[in-house]
Amino acid sequence: MQYKLSELVAKFGGRLVGDDISVTAIAPTDLATNNHITFLSDPKYKKALASCQASAIIIREEDATDLSLPQIITDNPYYYFSLVSNLFNPRRKLSSQISQSAIIDPTSKIAANPAISHHVVIGANSSIGQNCQIFANVVIGDNVIIGDNITIYPNVTIYDKVTIGDDCVLHSGAVIGSDGFGNAQDAKRHYHRIPQIGGVVIGDRVEIGANTTVDCGTFEPTIIKDGARIDNLVQIAHNVTIGAHTGIASQVGIAGNTKIGNHVMLGGNAGIADHVEICDYTVIGASSNVGKNITKPGLYSCGMTAMEYKEWAKAYVHLRNIDKMNTKIREMQAKITQLESKEND
Repeated sequence: MQYKLSELVAKFGGRLVGDDISVTAIAPTDLATNNHITFLSDPKYKKALASCQASAIIIREEDATDLSLPQIITDNPYYYFSLVSNLFNPRRKLSSQISQSAIIDPTSKIAANPAISHHVVIGANSSIGQNCQIFANVVIGDNVIIGDNITIYPNVTIYDKVTIGDDCVLHSGAVIGSDGFGNAQDAKRHYHRIPQIGGVVIGDRVEIGANTTVDCGTFEPTIIKDGARIDNLVQIAHNVTIGAHTGIASQVGIAGNTKIGNHVMLGGNAGIADHVEICDYTVIGASSNVGKNITKPGLYSCGMTAMEYKEWAKAYVHLRNIDKMNTKIREMQAKITQLESKEND
């Protein structure tokens, strides 16, 4: 597979400077070799270009000075890199057929050009859109609606009453629509299950990582809006709403009935309490805990940065004594106020 630079510009925009050569792959500056195209998204790494063996580069105009190799000029090289990388490295596709080992309820509808692999199970009254790729051992429940151009990797489980839009990707081991953590206690403090019947609604162009779980809503659905990106090993509880184009990193836990806005970024291992609302364009740092509403966009963080143990131990001793220190400071402030009062008299 090879493309001329002019073909890339025709597909993705930008401006070609230099020879219209052909390239066969894309790679970062330290791995690129002859016939590769590379990219520079951060000018602080420009020194690496001196030893780069790439035949062409994707770069901003202001960073392209003193370069002799052919260039594609663009305002956002990293985004352009993603487009070119997807062109050279498309997702693996199954052949368009339904495996004989698949079990599909006769009441379900399968649209044109399906690729359904070995041991897939599809329940009653479900519908699968056009050009869907469903890999081995996927289980899809009853009354599920799946849109067009969906890729579902092996061992995904989709419970009943789940709706998934177009152009979504679900990675291996994801579980969509399992019971939310709804329980009531009796007089003896024994737990009793509350039925979860609200389902899950996932918009278009959503990607959900491996072993991520999205719980069913209690009465109304758990909602993930268009363009959201959810990493591996994320827990999304019942009746959560994830806004459009929000990114959630690995090991984030979001408790029930929480509303995450649009274009929000949640760093790895962040914890969001129940019934919290986070406004649009908010960034939550890694390992941070959010226990109240955030109404002003910005960067919020409470995770402690790693340090040498001795330094941490000293800081922890001070932390344990902070109440005593606060009391002493107040006593000193009171004495200073008394002395100042006597001097004024």
